[in-house]
Formats: sequence, C-alpha cells, structure tokens
Amino acid sequence: MENPDNPDQPLEEMESKISPPKKENPRSYSIFRMVQSIILWAVALATLFTFWNPHSFFSAQNSIALLPTPANAEGNTVANNRIRIGIQVGHYKHNDGFTCPDGIKEVDVDYVIANKVSLLLGASQITAEVLNEYDLNLINYKADALISIHTRSCTDPSAAASGFTLGTSISAKETEKTNTLAACLAEQYANNTGLVFSYQVIPDDQVNSHTFLDINPQTPAVQIETGSLAVDRSILIEGSDRAANGITAGILCYLKSKGLIN
Repeated sequence: MENPDNPDQPLEEMESKISPPKKENPRSYSIFRMVQSIILWAVALATLFTFWNPHSFFSAQNSIALLPTPANAEGNTVANNRIRIGIQVGHYKHNDGFTCPDGIKEVDVDYVIANKVSLLLGASQITAEVLNEYDLNLINYKADALISIHTRSCTDPSAAASGFTLGTSISAKETEKTNTLAACLAEQYANNTGLVFSYQVIPDDQVNSHTFLDINPQTPAVQIETGSLAVDRSILIEGSDRAANGITAGILCYLKSKGLIN
C-alpha cells in the first residue's frame, strides 16, 4: 500500500480501475426523506446535551440518479466555470489515523477515495482541490463546498458496526447550505454503497473540528467517515470506486440543488 508521504510508491492493493457501481433495486420509499427524519432526531438529541439547537434540518431536495464512473460530463453542464470544491484527505501529511493490526492505515484509504472523487469531479468539468489534514490553504478557505474524508476505526468497540457517519460543525454559519450538502451526501452515499448512516454535530473543542474553524465561515463543509475499517472493507478498499462515486454523487446533488450545474 502507498505511504501518502511518498507519492512515488505505487498504490498496491488500493488502486484499481474505476468501474461502474452496481445498480440498486428500486426502493419503494425515499431514502432522502428518511435521512431528513433521522437527522432531525439527531439534532434534537444533540440539543439536550448542548442546550442550544445549532441547526434546523432539512428542506426537501430532489435526488439525482446513480453516477456512471467516471461521472458523465455531458450530463452536468457547469453554469459557473469557477466552481470550487475542496476534498480534504483525513490525516494526510500529519499522521496515519487509525492503524489496523494487519497494517491497513486510515490515511491510505482516505487518500485513495479522495483522489478518485477528484478525478470524477474533473470528468464532470468541476475543479476539485485535494487538501491535506493541516493544509495551509485551509486557512480562510473559500469554496462552494468542502468535504473532509475519514474512515472509522477497526479496533474500537464501535468498529464492529457497519455504516458511515456524517458530521457538521456546531458553529457552522451557512447552516442551510451545510444541511443540504449533508442530506445530499447521506442519500447518495447510501445509494451507492448500501451502507447505513449516522449523524453527529461536532463541537468546537474536538480535535477534528479544526477544519471547520480554519475555513471561511461562508464555506459549507461536511465530514464523512466512509465506513468501518473492520467490517466495511469491501466498500472502502476493494470497492473504493463505489465510495468515491457516492461522495461525488452527493456533491453533484448539492450543486444541482443550488443551481450551480444543470
């Protein structure tokens, strides 16, 4: 596996040719509406502990179809050629993140998925900037959206539970944009990977809150923990195309909802 600090070392197990995700069977209910309800309950519970309701979640959005891989550039006409998307690689150029007993490192998984997202957005004529954990460019970073990519542990007690987690800052300023971005990511990532999701509001005193505090307050940002390194490896490693496709689809869903692409 590649050490991200040594880009000349090839990706061994992680890099594979991007292939189209398998189509899910049509569902008789809207995942998006379920996402809205669950996040509403999550915020209500968070309020009990913080004594302050940080957000009001969500207004309905239209889902977009599952993406081919690479993303279909012809189907996503860019209304503003200055669209800017930040993709942060969790732990990159800082530390390894979680390390599993067999040597799998979180930072390597994050790195592969983030770079595939960047390629997919590029195929849709959208510029994506790949940023490291403490990238100096994050200071007052202005973009249409920023996604911070992480994975969950393979050893702590929660590792045995499959699923992905979305997090937003408790002090987010652009709450409507942030909530829409989170809803799009939740629905599209679930559609592409088949994983269930949970939600968290990230207090400013947590270590991983620094990204939210560093960027420009007008930049909507969401952290995604893409799955458990213990039980979701079929998605995170062997099927990392599906993980990248889900994140990309979520970003395109958000951009469409804001009229930035057609």
